[in-house]
Parts: sequence; C-alpha cells; structure tokens
Amino acid sequence: MQVQFLNTSIDVSASLLPGAASAIIFDCDGLLADTEDLWLRVVAACANARGATLTDLATFRGGSIDDVAAQLVMVLTDAGLPTPLVGELEVSLSEEFQSLIAREATSMPGAVALVSELASRFPVAVASNSPRALLDQILDRIGVRDLITCSVARDEVSAGKPAPELYVAALRKLHELDSSVTAETAVAFEDSAVGAVAAMSAGLLVVGVNADPAVDLDCHVRHTTLLDEELIDWARIVDREKPVQFGPHTLAHGAFDTVTSTLTVQCQYPAEQSARVQVYAQGDCLWNELPAGRPVASASVLTESKSVSMDLAHLSEGTYRFLLVTDGVVPEWNGRTGEFTVRSMRPEGQAAAPQAAAPAALTPELPEQGVTAMSWNLWFGGCHSNDGQAKQVAYLRESPHSIVALQECFGDHGRRLAAAMGWNIAQQGQDTAVISPYPLALHRTETDSFATCATVFTPTGAVTVWSVHLWHADYGPYTAGDARIPARHTLASRGERRRTAELAEILSEQGRLESEGVVSAQDPILVMGDFNVPSHLDWKPEHRANSVKWPASRMLEVAGYADAFRVVHPDVDAVPGHTWSPIILAGEEPRDRIDFIFSRGARALEAFTVAAETESAAPPMLSATGKRRVGLGGDILGHHLENVWPTDHAAVVARLAWN
Repeated sequence: MQVQFLNTSIDVSASLLPGAASAIIFDCDGLLADTEDLWLRVVAACANARGATLTDLATFRGGSIDDVAAQLVMVLTDAGLPTPLVGELEVSLSEEFQSLIAREATSMPGAVALVSELASRFPVAVASNSPRALLDQILDRIGVRDLITCSVARDEVSAGKPAPELYVAALRKLHELDSSVTAETAVAFEDSAVGAVAAMSAGLLVVGVNADPAVDLDCHVRHTTLLDEELIDWARIVDREKPVQFGPHTLAHGAFDTVTSTLTVQCQYPAEQSARVQVYAQGDCLWNELPAGRPVASASVLTESKSVSMDLAHLSEGTYRFLLVTDGVVPEWNGRTGEFTVRSMRPEGQAAAPQAAAPAALTPELPEQGVTAMSWNLWFGGCHSNDGQAKQVAYLRESPHSIVALQECFGDHGRRLAAAMGWNIAQQGQDTAVISPYPLALHRTETDSFATCATVFTPTGAVTVWSVHLWHADYGPYTAGDARIPARHTLASRGERRRTAELAEILSEQGRLESEGVVSAQDPILVMGDFNVPSHLDWKPEHRANSVKWPASRMLEVAGYADAFRVVHPDVDAVPGHTWSPIILAGEEPRDRIDFIFSRGARALEAFTVAAETESAAPPMLSATGKRRVGLGGDILGHHLENVWPTDHAAVVARLAWN
C-alpha cells in the first residue's frame, strides 16, 4: 500500500460511462448477433434427441460449446440415459448451430450502427465463447467483420467465460497494436452473466446490455438495449483516451553526509526531462499533500544526470522530506519523496538500532511442521525508517520464515536484505521479489512491473511462489465504506480495474507456465503480496455497511486458491487481520486486510499477522516521548523513524503443508 489521504465524494446519480476510452471490446452472441435463441434451440434439440427435456435453458445462455456439451453429459447421466462422449456432443452442437446461423442469424437492434460509430475512432475487438469458425461466420453474417480490429475465439484460449482469458487475450492483441490500450481505459460490452464476470475479472469497465431483469449482470453500467438514447449519445461523444506521459519512475533514497552536510539523491527519469529536487521541513510537507510552504533547499540536475547534491549545512536539527519535480510538474502522488533527519548526535538514552547478526545455520523444516511463508511490504525498501535494513534483518533472524515475498523493494533493497541474510533471491523488475534460504528459480513473465514468479525448492518439495504488488491508486475502502455510495461506483474506478487486470494477467501467466512445462500444475502455488484491495470474505453484510464483491479475492477463490488467513481465522469479527495500517490513526485512514497469502494445493496450518495494531504480541503502549504507540512498539506516522518494525504495513504469515 502506498499512502493516500483523500477526501473522496462521488455523485451517485452520475452515469459510470467514461468520458474517454482507449478501446472497445464486444461480446458477440446475444449482444451484436441475435443468436442466443438460436443457440438455446440447438441445445434443447440436442437434449431432446437423446431423450432428455431441459426445464431451465437459461443456465446454458452464454456458455461455450465445450462447457455446454459437458453440462449435457451430466444431465443425461443424472437422468440415467445413454451418455455420448463430450466431443461427440460438441460436433453435433456446432454443426447444427452453424446451419441455423447461415439461415436465420441477424444483428441485434442498433449493433451495427454502434460498432460503426465506435470503430471510426477506436480499436474495436470481439471476445467470444464461440469457436473461431463460428465467430467468423457470425461476424460475416451480420456485416461487422470488416469493422473489427481483432477478435479472440474460445478455441484460442485455455478457458472460456466466465474465466477472464478471452478478455485478457483481446487486451494483449489490442495493446500490441496500440500501446495506449490498457484494461483500466478499455470498455467491455456484455449481455450474459458469465460474460460480465469474465470482463469484470479482466479489469474492464463493463457495460451490461440485457432487458431481462431476472438476469443478474455483474456490471458497472446497465442498459436494456443498444438503442438506449444515453448509450447512443455516449458513443458519439466519448473521446479517445490519450496515452499518459509518465514522469520519473524511480527516486532512490537520499544519502546525507554528516561530515560535509551534503544530501545526494539518486534518481532516474526520462532522458529528455530536467529534474529538480526540493527539500521541505516535515511540518511543511505532509505525507500525501503538496507542500504549502517554501522549500528550505533545492537543486536542479541536468538532463543526463543521475544524481543531485545540495549543501544542507544551514539546516537545524529536525525531520525533512525531499520531493522530485520534473519540468516544473509536481508528481500526482508524493510517494517519490524521501525522509531524513538532521541531528548532531544520538539523544542520550536512545538505544542503537539492531545490528545484523552473522548468518544463522539453516535448519530444514520437517514435513509435519510445514513451511512458513510471509508477505512483507518493505515500505520503499525500508528507507522510511532509521537503519531500516538492520531492523529487517533482526526480525528475520528471530523468525523462522522460509519463503518471504517482498513488495516495495525500491530497486535493490530486496537484494541487500537477501545478501545480509545469506539467502537466495528471485526478482523481476524493481518492486517485487521472493527470498528464501532454499534454492530458487526465477521465471520470466509479463508481470515485471507488479509481480515476480519463482519456484522455491523446499525440503518438502517444489512450490511456485508469486510476490504480488497490485496498483495502489483509487483505494476502494475510501468510498466503499460509505453505505450511500453503491459498490459499483467503487469497482468502476480505474485503480480497481487496473488491480483486477493485473491479477488476471498473473493467473494467465501461471496458466502459461504450466502449459509450457516451466512449472508443474501438481506443485503447490502461493500467491502472496500487497493487493491494495480488501477481501470479499471480509465485506459481507454482517460485517460491513456495504457488501462489496471485491474482484481480486473472488477471482482467486474461483481459480481454486484458498485465503490462508481466513481458513485459519474464519470469524471476521473476532480476528479481522488488518494489515493496513498499524502506524496511521484509525480516524485518518480506514483499517483493512489488504496483504494476503493465497494457496492452491497447500493446507494452512497456522496464520497470523506481524505488527498488526490489535493482534500483535506487543500491546499498545506509550513511547518514551509520550507519543501513542501501536502494534509491535510502533509510533504513529510522523514519529515512526525509530520504530522497531520498519514499515507501514503489518505482515501476514502462514505455516503451510503439502503432500
């Protein structure tokens, strides 16, 4: 989690149709083509020909041919009738459906006009549960094939709707053609429940189109027909999303030389931009607000420079913060800041920071003991705590965790920690890593900016481990905690859709690694990290004012992953498990559980949080200065530099076993 204090308000009467988009992705059957009734006729006829009568055809709506064939086999088996092979039914259903399409298929009212209008300004894709041969036939029949930029069919992905693979694949194709296309800026149109779940699970803003009120669509915006006036007007005026130009993507911590009173800041930024570092006193630069006062020092760097130094000899003792500005533009979020303290000596009576001990000898864990895994957000690598790395090492020396998923490595801080421990590390990108005393193998994936995947070879067998840090902006509880704001508004935010898209990409990459034989599908899998989103298990009516079906945890649950903490502690009220944030006052930031250990093929034997506000082994106490302390001896934000626990998250730990 990266801190955001926001006063958020939403006009609940406003439409959630976006003012700009990067691409449009349509379902086909039942949305663009009037084929759903034809499909249900084929399904009913197939069952009747084999002696069965279907009483609820709605359950077959939107399903792929292979899924429906498998459903029919179950129906025939339950009825005690002869059961053909699934493949035989697939062929029969496909041939009859193609025949009906050739004779009777038409476009849905308003479909061709809507696609034509949007295709004139946007890349347009189709993601369909139909196989390629059927999809091409349908698009040709209704006259929109030439308007479509690209399409993805059921037989081109590993799983059909309601899995998100079709939409993930469509987004990849569109992104290859236009790099500005992302899940959080694209819009999906769906008419079926399974299709809406698939699009939502891919992180898209979902426009549901269905006139039947009995059909429960998991969507952000709902219309009864493509001819709805609001939808037609929107298609005419919606703007093309412009690519976002990002400023500096990394600002390393500053080094303060006490001999020369010089601060040196290492930074990375685009080569064609100039940058300026400004230093503010703590009181003038609040955590996530732009500074109101004047800087106490500033310095500029030339375009090709990688560092800037400034003389701070004139500064009095106190806490300061530096902020990177590029081309005169202040960053949207103040996370590109560093904190440092100017002082002449350590105050009398203050304990020195814990020192790193010599590497401890590894004691292999016995199978019945399980393997202990931990997810740990380091908070900018530990830079926001005095002697942060020494504190990290001191904790790991005392705690027998064998697999640690790190987030906010802030470049090489994860590697530094692994080196200090004498451990192995797998790291992809600047943010996430997996460290362990056991051997590791890094797997290259398309998730380098937000996730690292590795195999850890433990004494009890190999385990696939993902360290995950999903997108931080638009933190959902800011609005979801207000019962007056419908959950769909929260779930429609770009940040929420980006997080969902990132997790869909992780699941897709896990499937690829398994299909290519890089990892074994029989090995246990751990997906651990800072999700920046709560769990749907914690946001049920009996626990919260709003019931919110947070997509990330639901996706993992559907994919067969178990939430280790909730397996061990199913009572949400008794053991909330909050990991965000033990050093921020509850009145300033909502509490929630956003750090997780999900497992597939593993049993959770034990689970707990470390340094949580109410569940820590150390009770709340007052510091020597009288400041309020929470969690594992931690002062609240603003007085946190000497905290023993060097981060703003509580960590989550689980002891797991597998066969």
